Amino acid sequence: MFAEFDEVEEEGKKKKFTDFSEVRKVIDDLTKKVCGSQKVIQDIPIVLSLFSGICPNITIIDLPGIISIPVSDQPQDTYDITKDMALRYIK
Repeated sequence: MFAEFDEVEEEGKKKKFTDFSEVRKVIDDLTKKVCGSQKVIQDIPIVLSLFSGICPNITIIDLPGIISIPVSDQPQDTYDITKDMALRYIK
C-alpha cells in the first residue's frame, strides 16, 4: 500500500509514501500551506490517493462542517463558503 499527493513531487513525479506517519505530516503541512496556521477554511482541495491491491476504488471527500458563526480569523461569509462547498460536492 502506498499514497500519493497531487501537490508533492520528487524528481518530476508524484512522490510515493509508504510511511503513513509521514502522510499525516504532509496533510498537516499542506493544510497549513493552504489555510494558514489559523486553518481558515479555503475551497482548495488537498488530493491524496491511496493505492492497494486489496481495496476497492473509492473516493472520499473530507469537507469541513457547515459553520454558522465564524470564529477567530474566519471570514464573515464562512457559512456561505462551507454551505456552497458541501452542496457542490453533494451534487
